Amino acid sequence: MIAPMTKYSLLVFHREYSEFLEKLRELGVVHILEKEAEITDEIRDQYQYVDNVDKTLRFLKKRLTESGTSPGEFDGKLVYEEIIDLQHRIDQNRNKLNSINKEIHELQPWGNFSIETIKKLNDEGIILRFFVSPVKRFNLQWKEQYIIEEISSVGGQVYFVVISRGEEDVNIQAEEISMPSHSLDSVREEKVRIQKEIESIESRFNHLAETALPALEDYKNSLIQELEYNKAVHYTAREAEERLMILEGWVPAESAGSVNRFLDSTGAAYITSEPSQEDKVPIMLKNKGFSSKFEKLGELYSLPNYKELDVTPFFAPFYALFFGFCLGDAGYGILLVAAAIFARRKVQKDLKPLTVLVSYLGIATFIFGIISGVFFGIPLYDTNLPVYRELSVMFEERGTDINMLLFYLAVILGAIQIIFGMILKAINETIQFGWKIAMGTYGWLTLIIGMILVFLVSNITGIPMADLQPLTYTVLIISGIMILLLNNLNRNILANFGLGLWNTYNMATGLLGDLLSYIRLFALGIASAILGFVFNSLALQMSGNIPVISAIIMILILIFGHGINLFMSGLGSFVHPMRLTFVEFYKNAGFTGGGIKYNPFRKIK
Repeated sequence: MIAPMTKYSLLVFHREYSEFLEKLRELGVVHILEKEAEITDEIRDQYQYVDNVDKTLRFLKKRLTESGTSPGEFDGKLVYEEIIDLQHRIDQNRNKLNSINKEIHELQPWGNFSIETIKKLNDEGIILRFFVSPVKRFNLQWKEQYIIEEISSVGGQVYFVVISRGEEDVNIQAEEISMPSHSLDSVREEKVRIQKEIESIESRFNHLAETALPALEDYKNSLIQELEYNKAVHYTAREAEERLMILEGWVPAESAGSVNRFLDSTGAAYITSEPSQEDKVPIMLKNKGFSSKFEKLGELYSLPNYKELDVTPFFAPFYALFFGFCLGDAGYGILLVAAAIFARRKVQKDLKPLTVLVSYLGIATFIFGIISGVFFGIPLYDTNLPVYRELSVMFEERGTDINMLLFYLAVILGAIQIIFGMILKAINETIQFGWKIAMGTYGWLTLIIGMILVFLVSNITGIPMADLQPLTYTVLIISGIMILLLNNLNRNILANFGLGLWNTYNMATGLLGDLLSYIRLFALGIASAILGFVFNSLALQMSGNIPVISAIIMILILIFGHGINLFMSGLGSFVHPMRLTFVEFYKNAGFTGGGIKYNPFRKIK
């Protein structure tokens, strides 16, 4: 559910405003209303600086080892500046290293030589000129005309030196290159020096990651608090020649009492009001238990609008079911639950709800694995296990199998979620705009649910559909009037009829497409089971017949194969139910979204 909010307009004398803001931050429950005012360059620069510090913080966190941290005494600002300087130096050294590697590659064909010796020879009038020629075009007659020393032959190229006195003309049809400015040994020594410097910087990074993270985290939090304070001042209106400061914000209704007591104690004047239709009210979700763990998933798309229903409790059970349907392996379900229990003891407090979510998804996977009869890729319906053997025989007698039943189940679950979404849409429209606007949605619900009930009555009682025609026509007439003529009682009938026809076309085509989308649940579940079965078969076929080694090879193939399958199928099981939720369910539920998250002005610990 969405927590009710109360709007506060605060009036404070300008001399007391700084102290008032500090106390307001300590209270930590007021979401300051950000007005449509241009952000100053100072605040924009602060945003950029905080972002840079955050990137540096994430850079250090990636370097944390399993040994954890041993915090030392550091100044967060100095740590940040040191890391920026080290990053600049290491980038420079890596660029130098790339250049040196290229230079070594160019020098290797010439071997090692002394630059000083060559310079001394030049001073004596003996000139060394460096040439490169393809092997096929190297002319041996050149050796008869000039003093030539072949250095090496690499990659189909001959590297040679022509020795001459003074400015003697050398007429050789080969590529002449400039004399290298460094010897191979000196370049290699420079490479070793740069590598050691890079290793030293890397070691410093690792040391800072182990000792300076808390200081850098505190520095980031202090910057954020300063930024939030400056934003609060920026969004404050100044009246009476800037002697009176007016600040507006939102407070959860449950915290209004403590805010009122605080304001009364400060002597500040304030006015409270309920949200209006035009207000952009911040959203604070207050779900409990099972559904609260799915709030993060909903936030990946959008928070609800303040005036509409929070759909988190309504999509949460479906998402868990769909995830289990897609992964559909009891063995994988056990692994997910075990991993969640283990991770819960290791992760930070704010990540613990995610481990609970993973455990829920693991339980759903286990349940669907039991239903579909898959355990680490083993098809249980093909075994002689008691329950599965009887079920397999029963399915065979009725001319079906578990896969066909799962196909129908996917479609049925899709139909249930779509209809449930339409019910929520009708409720949403009624709450936001009144029942007169929601008549069209009620008409579609009457049509769909009514026809399903007629069909069920026919099948359960054995009464032919032809005998139920009066009931069928009644449903069609009532729903038709609501859909085509009364879909919005605030419009005239002609406008309703035109828009009703258009909505009928959209619903007729859209509902079928939405329903077919749920077949992906069945397809992904089958794909996961088949891949698991394939890896089991590979493990048996490729392990060989050597007693101990065969067992080791089989275990390695099973671990590797099922690890890949769990990752790939788990990713699909996470994404596709989310797609069904955000597209099919949200659309049929009339979800508008666009809510902003409740972010109170508070101190960051």
